Amino acid sequence: MVRTLRAAGASILDVHSDAIHHRSVFTLTAPAVTLRIALTRLAKVTAEIRLGHHDGVHPRLGGLDVCPIVPLDASMDKAVALARSVGASIHGATGLPIYFYGEAAVREQTRELRDLRRGGLRRLVERAAGPLPPDIGGPVDPEYGVVCVGARGPLVAFNVNLEADLAAAAEIANRVRETSGGLPGVRALSFPLGSGVFQVSMNLTEPGTAGIDEVFESIAGMVERSSVRIVGCEVVGLVPERFLPDPTKQAARLLEQPDLCLEKRVRSSSS
Repeated sequence: MVRTLRAAGASILDVHSDAIHHRSVFTLTAPAVTLRIALTRLAKVTAEIRLGHHDGVHPRLGGLDVCPIVPLDASMDKAVALARSVGASIHGATGLPIYFYGEAAVREQTRELRDLRRGGLRRLVERAAGPLPPDIGGPVDPEYGVVCVGARGPLVAFNVNLEADLAAAAEIANRVRETSGGLPGVRALSFPLGSGVFQVSMNLTEPGTAGIDEVFESIAGMVERSSVRIVGCEVVGLVPERFLPDPTKQAARLLEQPDLCLEKRVRSSSS
């Protein structure tokens, strides 16, 4: 897949792969036209992935599960236009149904990716045949799924690993989650990693308000007087410089891979 993206002219800034989640996250940059070509070729490579033959703790709706366009030095309007163009191109090349989400959504019901994910692919197949058809294409094949193409601002994918049991990890994810009265912009799930370790997997969608340090300290406070122990944390993808954790605080010291500054990688790719 990396070769496919590079052959199309995209610069690969980061690749994060995880066998337990059975998922890879690519961070890439390119001019708009090049990016559309690269993502379409990636969709063609992943279009034949049969979801029923793949296991992993992370939920998914397709082989190319989500395809967010995040503007760095461009307007959100341009990101939306590119997302719509990418979605049309992917469908034309693969036949896969397309949902637009985030700022690229054409319906309020698909604006939040979590609403599309709710109930998993099986439930989306049912809704696609009724009140929530894809924005492009259809019907949805449960073996091959859909591609969700979006435009959004930066978010931080931040995970905290705990020595805990399932109930304790699920409770912590619930308490930190915005919809349960937790921190603003925090979406959280809990996953087993094996050997008594569970992960609180989070998307921080308002990292200027509730960022890595605030979220980590909140979870640390929850487990302070319990048998649960924090054993590590990680960022998936890259982080805009202004949202990096304070290097003097505990979250930064526990990061499995600390050097994940987006702007630094962009500068390196263009030098």
